[in-house]
Amino acid sequence: MGQEIVIGMDLGGTNLRVAGVAANGEVVALRREETAAREGPEAVIGRIVGAVRHVAGLVAAAGGSVRGVVLGAAGIVSSGEGVVVSSPNLPGWRDIPLRDRVAGEVGLPVLLENDANAAAFGEHWRGAGRGCSSMALVTLGTGVGGGLVLGGELWRGADGMAGEIRHLTIDPGGRTCRCGNIGCLETYASATGIVDRYRELAGLEPSVGADGVHGLALEGDANARQAFREAGRALGIAFAALVNLLNPERIVVGGGVLPAWDLFMPAAEQELRRRAFVAPVSRVRLVAAALGDLAGVTGAAGLLWRRCGAAGPRG
Repeated sequence: MGQEIVIGMDLGGTNLRVAGVAANGEVVALRREETAAREGPEAVIGRIVGAVRHVAGLVAAAGGSVRGVVLGAAGIVSSGEGVVVSSPNLPGWRDIPLRDRVAGEVGLPVLLENDANAAAFGEHWRGAGRGCSSMALVTLGTGVGGGLVLGGELWRGADGMAGEIRHLTIDPGGRTCRCGNIGCLETYASATGIVDRYRELAGLEPSVGADGVHGLALEGDANARQAFREAGRALGIAFAALVNLLNPERIVVGGGVLPAWDLFMPAAEQELRRRAFVAPVSRVRLVAAALGDLAGVTGAAGLLWRRCGAAGPRG
């Protein structure tokens, strides 16, 4: 290897990924394991430290060196203070000084970032957003995530919470979201929302999962197909808001629901074109994410490489 590497981490409620990423975006070392978030912050921090040390060891064994570590964590994150303020996917995580805790254990410079922001930068740097200066990432999984790159730079907003498209109101008189609001996008377009809607339409007890609904839709089940169409329509409303407000060049869509693209995207595009202004909607492209579950670790590392001038010019 014989080169400098940045270690990027993607910490979610289910999975922990830590990777060594070269200045050209290549993942040269990778460790995946379960987060086991139910065990609490101390246990998870121990796993993070162990995974970072493991990847750093692989880099050293290949003759390389580690320039720094960037931790992408789910939830409300204060990048400046290095603190995970709260996280619905990580029980017990409130005001956790993750940056300093990890730095003190691994003896390397450490930065902290929101995981969705890191994934958005990853797709912009090395994935489906390459070559454009403005894009939005929307991830469809158990929940809905999002991040923004504007003018070639990650856009965090005043409190680091820009891009939280999951709680954009789609239907003011609609379903109650787990956040306590009414009609949020996540209640319609996430895998959970699609399954809930299918059960409503089919009159079933909670037994079928997201993969099952997808399979039924491919077999022609009318209720399953309608659940995906309704999810697509909700997405289209959200996309139109993004397009009218921000005028991005691309909307990159990723996450576990992506294999069902042909079931939800036609409705999303139809709704987008019905609601958005002609000029920005004629420019924007809806594209599938390219990096899969490596977007977060790639983008986390890329943010440090950008500071070093190795992840492309600033916008």
